[in-house]
Amino acid sequence: MYRYDYIQIPQLPLLGPNYLHQIIRNVYEAIVGEATAAEFYSRLLQEAPDDLHREFIEHARDDELEHLHAFIRLYCYLTGQMPQYNITPVVYSSYKEGILMALEDELKAGEFYRNIQLSTTDKLIRDTFYYAMVDELQHATMFSTLYNTI
Repeated sequence: MYRYDYIQIPQLPLLGPNYLHQIIRNVYEAIVGEATAAEFYSRLLQEAPDDLHREFIEHARDDELEHLHAFIRLYCYLTGQMPQYNITPVVYSSYKEGILMALEDELKAGEFYRNIQLSTTDKLIRDTFYYAMVDELQHATMFSTLYNTI
C-alpha cells in the first residue's frame, strides 16, 4: 500500500522563486547570449557548405535576433531603461567545431531558459523565456543534423 501522508504537494514556482533583481540579471544574460549567438551564426553562415546548412543556420540566426528583441523589450519593461551590453565573439578553429559549439550552446540556453521560467509565476517572464526555449531546442536539433552531415 502506498502512503500519501508524507508527499508534499508542489507549489509554484516549481524551482522556487527568483526575485526581481535575479530575473533582471537573467534577462540581461539572455540578451548577451542571444546577441552573441546571432553574431556567431552570421559568421558560420558565411562558411556554410550547402543550401541545407545555409537554411538551418540562417533560420537559427533570425530566431536569435527575434529573441534578442523580445528580451530587450522585457528588460526595458522591468527596468525602465535600455540594456547596455557587449559581446565576446565565439572563437572556433573549423566549421565543424563551430557547428558543435552552436549545438552545445543551444542546449545550454534551452536549459537556462527552462529553469528561469520554472522560477517565476509572472506570465510575461515565463512566456518570453518559453518562446525562446522552444526555439533553442529546435536549433539544437538542426545543428545536430548539420553536424552529422559533415
